[in-house]
Amino acid sequence: MGRQANEEALIRIRKQEAFAVWPWPDRLIFFLLAIYGVLVLGSLLFSHIHFLPAEDAIILHQYSRNLAEHGAITYYAGGPHTEGATDFGWMLFLAAAMRAGISPMLGTALVNALSLCFIAIALLKIARIRLNAFHVLAIAGAAGLVPQIMAALSDFAVLPEALLLTLLVAATLEQRSFLAPLLAFVLCLFRPDGVLFAIPLLIWLVWMSNQRTRRIYAIAAFFIVPGILYFVWRAHYFGELFPLPFLVKADVHRFLGILVPHSFSQSLKYLLLDAALIAPLLKQRCIRRPLVLSLLAIPTLFYWAMRLDQNVGDRFFFYIPLAAAILIATCWNSIDQRRRSILLRTGAIAFLILMFGPLRREVRTFRDYQFQNVQAIAAGLQQLPSRGTLLTSEAGYLAYGSDWITYDPWGLNTARFAKHFIQPEDVAALHPDLIALHPDIATDCTPTPQWPQSYPDRAWEHMVRNVALGAHNAGAYELWFISYGSNFYRTRKHWQYGEGDPECFFLNRNSTNYAGMRSLLQQHHGHLAK
Repeated sequence: MGRQANEEALIRIRKQEAFAVWPWPDRLIFFLLAIYGVLVLGSLLFSHIHFLPAEDAIILHQYSRNLAEHGAITYYAGGPHTEGATDFGWMLFLAAAMRAGISPMLGTALVNALSLCFIAIALLKIARIRLNAFHVLAIAGAAGLVPQIMAALSDFAVLPEALLLTLLVAATLEQRSFLAPLLAFVLCLFRPDGVLFAIPLLIWLVWMSNQRTRRIYAIAAFFIVPGILYFVWRAHYFGELFPLPFLVKADVHRFLGILVPHSFSQSLKYLLLDAALIAPLLKQRCIRRPLVLSLLAIPTLFYWAMRLDQNVGDRFFFYIPLAAAILIATCWNSIDQRRRSILLRTGAIAFLILMFGPLRREVRTFRDYQFQNVQAIAAGLQQLPSRGTLLTSEAGYLAYGSDWITYDPWGLNTARFAKHFIQPEDVAALHPDLIALHPDIATDCTPTPQWPQSYPDRAWEHMVRNVALGAHNAGAYELWFISYGSNFYRTRKHWQYGEGDPECFFLNRNSTNYAGMRSLLQQHHGHLAK
């Protein structure tokens, strides 16, 4: 009798899932999502052929290459051990790929495409929906509707990290005592802020069990002890208690001493999207509060208190739409067809209102920042007779392509400037061959009498001015400008080459590479400041 009831329930669920019984508007939405999913997966898979990675993604490639080729985690070859690459597990993967002869761009493309497929499979498993290609493609299409997909196309590890989080939730829901803490540890290796999700989920795993002691031992064996060992090794290897990006991002003025207004405002559209998606489920009482606490409340409070530099595609907030997908999956078999239709149509409307504009802007920004000219300049620097020294706020392409000794004035990759905001005298002490800065459009690289002698507070404008003051005070530098961004960017802004958004290059006249650097900038339409 019980077996017959289970079979009837299974038949009823499969009928509800059957594509043919859905109303035609819902079928149309699903069909469009699946078609778009093909486009999304294809774009991820072939991104290494058609697109250039983002600056910050190239920085991680720099660490991975140095690890693969020199066996040390450094920002530049032969430099000090530096933890500017916080995605430790991702760095290890890319280094292993390089050792195997696979470029970091190709490795990222393959893993991103596979990760999105496995995220879809994991969500279908949580929802207990029959696995098929159509469902996977529809979920991939839905993921491609949020701006974070552009971060994945820019070579960031948002999708592998999202996969690890989804698998951790699935293991916690299935009460896998050993698998869950192991996945939690791997997630934290990929992103140190993974602890924001891992610790609450592991506490919930223990709370749900009648064998709490056994689970505590498992968590200690697979999460706590390996985590302590890794932290001790990391502190010894890098000589730092915290990664450099954490020090820089924590150094910011906060409203009421807690809130970073820009981080708060960036998150709102995603929180509103989640509210719209989750609202149809509230009456069903199927949403588990520990999941809301672990996936939304605790991480959001943390990110609100941090400066989110290089937040390409709002990548730090991908957990918010992912949390909605996970919560919907856990509720899927608790809601009827009518409520599923409401959920689907509400999601479509919420996307049009909340996500279409940001996604469009991120696509445009992605096209703006295809830095072919900077990539070519970096390659040209590598061909010069001697290896020079470089001080640059654009810490990706120039460092990776030139293989010069490189210092990051913002501090994300240079420890001294993470702890001590760069001052003009620091520039004189380094005396680099080349200084490259990207100021805000409203900020100039040419000091004026109205500027103070230095700026003490950490801000991008202040960093640019302090470095410019240092170069000016040294008296050995000449200033060149090149146009920032891609041809698409300049066309969109109606700028001729050399107009609009500048990138400032200070050439040290006393450098043995001076003539070569000058010739290189001339080849790429640079012009000397008057």
